[in-house]
Parts: sequence; structure tokens; C-alpha cells
Amino acid sequence: MPMNLNSELVQTLHQQAAATYDDLRQIRRHLHRFPELSGDEAQTVAYLLEKLQGLGLTFRTNLSGHGFIADLISDPSKDTLALRLDLDALSIQEESQASYHSQIPGVMHACGHDVHSTIGVGVARVLASIREDLPVNIRFIFQPEEEEITGALNMIEAGALKDPIPKAIWGLHVAPFPTGNIAWTDNLFLAGFEHYLGVLYPEGDNELPTEFMAEKAQKCCDAIIALNRWHLPQTWEAMQSFWQTMQAGSPGLKKFIVFDASTNSEEPELWHGQFGIGIKAASSVLYQRAIEQIQAELDQICASIPLNYRLLLMGSMEAVRNDPALVKTALPALQRTIGEDHLIKLNAAFPFNCEDFTYYTKHIPGAMIWLGAANPISGKYAMLHTPNFDVDETCLLTGTIAMASLLIGSSNFSQINPPTYINC
Repeated sequence: MPMNLNSELVQTLHQQAAATYDDLRQIRRHLHRFPELSGDEAQTVAYLLEKLQGLGLTFRTNLSGHGFIADLISDPSKDTLALRLDLDALSIQEESQASYHSQIPGVMHACGHDVHSTIGVGVARVLASIREDLPVNIRFIFQPEEEEITGALNMIEAGALKDPIPKAIWGLHVAPFPTGNIAWTDNLFLAGFEHYLGVLYPEGDNELPTEFMAEKAQKCCDAIIALNRWHLPQTWEAMQSFWQTMQAGSPGLKKFIVFDASTNSEEPELWHGQFGIGIKAASSVLYQRAIEQIQAELDQICASIPLNYRLLLMGSMEAVRNDPALVKTALPALQRTIGEDHLIKLNAAFPFNCEDFTYYTKHIPGAMIWLGAANPISGKYAMLHTPNFDVDETCLLTGTIAMASLLIGSSNFSQINPPTYINC
């Protein structure tokens, strides 16, 4: 039976989250001080496991290196829902002067994974406190290597979606808009990508100097980047304007294509006439259009030299697309706990970032939300992948309440005409 998320339960969720908030803030600060790169998350995991003790969870550790899952079982006969939390940090030198700034040279949590994993602890504590009343079991998937986009696939291979298979999975990501707010969509959430290697080569047996080939490769990159209509906002004001564009669902943004291209300036001799190309697009049709645009630019550049070129597909990842039925089922719970005034309906996807969360949704239904984490008054802008990245820590409270309510609200989820998912 689904749990009735009445006013009494809403109050309980808020009270339990508030009771653990001070400790969650300390957990997040510890993780921020001691970030670990993809594949090196051993101390992060040891610390989180310590903070999850005493909740009656069942653990499976050492999955995909440092990954682990923690099951909150209210009744083995009930369905299971999952929550994914990522662990790893980035190779960025932190410039923040916060008291909890990174102690590891050249490494920092600039993407909010310290916040995500801390919220996982918060949700586990809140839901464990009402275990006997939970309508479902909860699986917490603490995943390494998200930044390398290898973690989700490896966790799935290691059995994170088995014994039992969760009915659905949720994820979250901090975002640069004001804390206390949640942004959601029932459609395309984040871009995927296609990566290509561009290779220039002369006609016949001719050999051209490395400097000449490097110059032409850079010219190709410049031409490809110039195709962009959409650019990642670099200031707080520009970012807020862009969120408004997403909320409005600009027709152009709904059909986004984002181009990237670069040479390897550090080892040009190993990249003789070569360059990397990245494409993010809103649909398969738009990926094909992007390739045609790139080819037109390269045809024009190479025709006058003359040079030949080829494009080699090196890798790809599908976009994160939220399951509409899952979102529809759980949204009322979010409205009751967070408040309608703090929910932002997005009508276009964020086109600049990717997420390996998409791999889970190839096996089971899934959805992600954006968690507002900024407070410009206090100088916390939550601008992702920047050396001054920091958050207003009240987002820990909002995130804990939001994810707990979404998991409870999803207990009545069932798909109409469900798609065929990959066998786990």
C-alpha cells in the first residue's frame, strides 16, 4: 500500500531532517576537505560507511572498486526503490578561502558530489527513523567514477541493480540557482554526447610539416566551435537568465546542438593533424545535422590546401531522459514537502553537461532533479566545475527532504505499457 504523505508525515520528514542537519553539514565539510579522484574514493567510502552505521542497513561493499550499496529493508516482500549518489571529485585547484577548503592539492569537489553523498546519508537517517511505516525498501547506491562516466556501468555490472531489481531509481544534482528550490522535468534532463577524432592527411604520399598540420587542425577546431549558438554561461547573471530560458522552453533550446573541438597542445607530435570533436544534441536527427555541419566546414577548409580528412567515432553516451510516469507519480509528494512555490518546471534540458546516470535508466525507470544550491548574498554561487565552487549548505536540508519524499511518493509507481529494458 502506498504511504499517505499527510501533514503529519510531512512534519516528521522536516523534523527528522532538521535534527540531523548540523551533522550533515559537518559530513559535507569533511568530504569537501578530503576529496578523492575517480577510482581513488577509498577514504570517502570508509567515512560514509562509518556515518551510516547504526541505521540497520544491509551493505554490499567493494563494488566496482570503491562503490557500495546500502539497503534499508522494511519488509523483504515489498518493492525496492533506489537512490544514486556519486562520490568522486575533480582535478581542479580550489581557490575558495572557506575554512573547509580542499586539503588535497589539485583536487576539489567542484561538482557537488560531496553534497550528493551527504544527502544520501541524510535520506538514510530520515527514512530509517520511519522504517516500520515505509511502503517500500530503499537501496542507496554510492557510486564511484561518475566523472569518468565509467562508474554507473561498472556498478550495474557488479550487481547494483540485482537481488532485488529496484522498481525505479532517482538521482539529483546540485545546480547554480537559489537554494530551497528544486527544478524538475518529465522529459529530457541532460545531454548525451558523441566524441569523434578528426584526422587530416595529405593526398598521395606527400608529407607536410608538423607545424603546418597543427595549424590546419586548429583552424578546423575554430571553425567547429564557431558553429555554436549556445554557450555555457560564465557569470551568475548569465546563468540565471539561462535557467529562465530553460523554464520557458525556448524552441531553439529544445533543438540544441553544442559543439566542442580541440587539439592536443601538450603533445602535438603525437597528434599530427588530429583533433578531438565533441557533440551534444537534443535528438538523433540533430546529431546527424551536427555532423553534416562539421563536414561542410571541413570540406571548405581542406579543399584549398588540399587535404583529406576522416571522422572516427570514439565514444558516445545517451542523454538522461526522465521517465514521465515516475515523475508524475512522485511529484505530488514533492509539492507537499517542498512547496509548489519552490518547484521550477523546466521545459528544455541543460545542454552542456552529461551524466552516467543514464545507464541505470536503460535497465529500470529513472529520473533526476536539480537541487538549487546557491546563495549569491553569501557569495555561494554553485557554478559547476569552477575553482570557487561552493554551496549554501541549507541545500543539504532541502535535498534530504526532497529525495526522501520522492522515494516515498514513488511507492505507488507503476508503468503503463512499460518499455523493454536491458536485462540486469
